[in-house]
Amino acid sequence: MPWRDGSAVDPSAPKVWVESRDGGDNAVVDVHFTSLEAGAKLLSAKNRGLLRLIVTRAPQSVTALAAMVQRAPQNVQRTLQRLSAAGIVRLHRGERRMVRPTLAARKLHIEIDLGVDE
Repeated sequence: MPWRDGSAVDPSAPKVWVESRDGGDNAVVDVHFTSLEAGAKLLSAKNRGLLRLIVTRAPQSVTALAAMVQRAPQNVQRTLQRLSAAGIVRLHRGERRMVRPTLAARKLHIEIDLGVDE
């Protein structure tokens, strides 16, 4: 399976996927991080806090979410774009360029095959 940029995927690389919240036909979606470390950074405690707030407080805009966490809206927007690219968050465009974040994923799974295939 190729990466989104068309390059080949290392078959020994960790497999990462999310289960969508709506549980529809596409309930399981593959996620590709440039590295496991990049995925861990994206899913930092600070960013998991953002995800929890999206679920529990349902902010109507990125600006509202940024105010909740006392971060600059541009920084929160950049983080949400990365989470959206990974399939974890959806960004809904509204009136007057407002963007409302919602959680797309219910669970994130990481599978690492430690076996040696020879």
